[in-house]
Amino acid sequence: MAHLLAPQNSLPTLPVFFNVDKVVGNNPAINLREDVLLVQFAFTVIASQPEPSSSAEFNAAAAAVRATGHIDQATITAIMAAQNEVRKKGGGAGTIVDGRVSPATGGYAYGAGTWTIVHLNESMQGRHINIWPRIDLIPGCPNELKAMVVRTVQGT
Repeated sequence: MAHLLAPQNSLPTLPVFFNVDKVVGNNPAINLREDVLLVQFAFTVIASQPEPSSSAEFNAAAAAVRATGHIDQATITAIMAAQNEVRKKGGGAGTIVDGRVSPATGGYAYGAGTWTIVHLNESMQGRHINIWPRIDLIPGCPNELKAMVVRTVQGT
């Protein structure tokens, strides 16, 4: 299940972010429903407000994703496009392009790369800074993610 993470050495610009529990995307991946929904929802948020500096390939891949909770080729393609975009923009020269969103462990980065889930969070946050981390208030947020926000941000 997806969860909110506050890394030990938090970045002032992203003190908390939503993390996946298991790998989402290409095999071998576990693809837990809530984790997949989080990744897919991030792409729908990104697609709703494309950045002019993003490539047409990335914008098209993000726009093709639907938040269903089931892994599909459109989601895998968008993950790979996001990873390629990060590498091109210099946000993680060591970012691995494998079509997988792995749980961020030990912080925001691994070696010379940055976790894909961190970039997806930064993209959502940048588009909705006034309500971050209340992604449940973003239009179109799936009910299952709304419940996750209540569980992990507000507490139950």
